[in-house]
Parts: sequence; C-alpha cells; structure tokens
Amino acid sequence: MKIKTIIIIVIIVLSLSFLFVFFVKSSESESQVKKSLHDLPKKESSIDPNSQEYVDRSEENDINPLENEIFKTDDIVFIDGELVEHNYYSLLYSEAHEQAYWVKYLLSKDMLDNPVVKRKDNFRSDPNVSTGSAELVDYVGSGFDRGHLCPAKDMESSPVGMSESFFMSNMSPQHPSLNRGRWKQLESHVRKWAIERDSLIIYCGGVMDSIIDYIGPNEVAVPKYYYKTIYSIKKGRGIAFIMPNKKCTSSLKQYAVSIDSVEKLTHIDFYDEYSLESQEEFESEITLGSWGLDN
Repeated sequence: MKIKTIIIIVIIVLSLSFLFVFFVKSSESESQVKKSLHDLPKKESSIDPNSQEYVDRSEENDINPLENEIFKTDDIVFIDGELVEHNYYSLLYSEAHEQAYWVKYLLSKDMLDNPVVKRKDNFRSDPNVSTGSAELVDYVGSGFDRGHLCPAKDMESSPVGMSESFFMSNMSPQHPSLNRGRWKQLESHVRKWAIERDSLIIYCGGVMDSIIDYIGPNEVAVPKYYYKTIYSIKKGRGIAFIMPNKKCTSSLKQYAVSIDSVEKLTHIDFYDEYSLESQEEFESEITLGSWGLDN
C-alpha cells in the first residue's frame, strides 16, 4: 500500500473518532443541563389567587388603547428644548414641533377673584423663542384651533398675563370639538378647583410622541393626545388628564389618570422641585372623590 493512501486512511479515522467524541460530550452536557433545570426550585407567585386583592385579568381583551400607549413607552428620554420664561408662565419649547413640550403656570384663588381685563385675541409670535416660534399663518385654513395651553381666561387678573397668553408658543393645534368641548370643560373645572383649594401648579401640553400631522409653512406638529397635570399645593394632592385630539364623548372622569402615567407617556419629570418622596405620594395617586369627580 502506498504511503499516500495510508495517510489518507489515518486522517479519515481520526476525523471519525473526533466526531464520535464530540457527539458523546454534547449528549452528556445536554443531559446535565436538563437535570440542573429540573432540580432548580420552582419560583412561586407572590400573588395569592385566593386573596381578595387578586383579580384574574387573563381573559380580558377590552384594555383601553390609551393604556397601551402609556405602558409601552420608555421612562427616561432626554428632552431637548429651549426654556422660555414669561411673567405668568414658563415653557419648554420644541423647535422640531414648533410648540411647547410643556407650559407651566400657577393659578390661585386671588387671581380668579380679581379679574381686571377681558380676552383680547392678540395672537403673535413669541419674541423670547430664540429660533422663532410658530406663526399665525400656520393655523390658517388648517382646520385646527389655536388651542391655548395656558388658558386666556386664567389670566384675567393681569393685562400682562392676558397678553402673554396669546404668544404662539402657548398654542397647539387642537381639534375644534376638543378645544371647545371636553377640554374647555376641564379648564373650567381647574378654575373651580383653584378657588376651592387656592394655589394649583399646572403643566399642560401635547404628547410629542404621538404626532399625527403637520400644518402650515413652519410645519407645526399636531399631537394625537393632550395632557394636563394639576397639583394642589395646600392639599398636597395631584391629578392628571389625557385626552385624544378629537371629540371626546365620555365623562370627564374617564380621562383622569395619575401624574405618573403622564410622565411615562411624555418622558417628562414634572414637579421636580419637590422631593422624590413627595412626588411619589401625589404623582402616583388618582382619587376622584377628592376632586369631586366620583359621581
């Protein structure tokens, strides 16, 4: 037999031997893994199905679509905007959306008890926005209202406040049925709560992760949802609302959510001037009865 042939036979034998050893070892490893998994202690649920607090929702299929929007989002996202401060409200302006991520203002009983000026529709660009705000022309023929985020009626105690409320940075494209319907009702309730509870700190804006359209030469974004968060300073209680940008036919309480839910949806940390302990207390609650919405 030639040496070359012998070498080839040796190589084939060695290869077959290697493959045999490999398969044997793999089978042994797999058996060990299965045995290890079998021997692991079973993790028991911390929820007792027999407890009164347990609710089996496994067969429910009527989850509110808005809840899906809230809970599928991430908690922490860097919001890049320009902080603009006026005398009666402040805002974080988004140049990409040509409107505010949020408008923040204080509403007190004293402000509402002393109206001195009527509404004047002095819509105009905001000179304090360095990149230039949206303009009146953006809304012309769009089919959307110039929806105030800080309501003009909340500013009747001051000519300056009333004038500032008509900066276009304080506007967002709202469907007329929302702006003149359930949203207007919510604004009235907020004024009533300010009189009953004195000072409220309010944030308001569109949800910028829910853009459905753009309008005007400056391409102003049209949000799918709007939010408003309310914190009662003296009572130490909070509540929030999220409404779709369309005609809302349900009662006001159906749109009530916790402030935490709005933070999760918008990625914004509201009321960060308060301690984390305080925030956890009033941002996680939603007590409709304390706001007169339990009926």
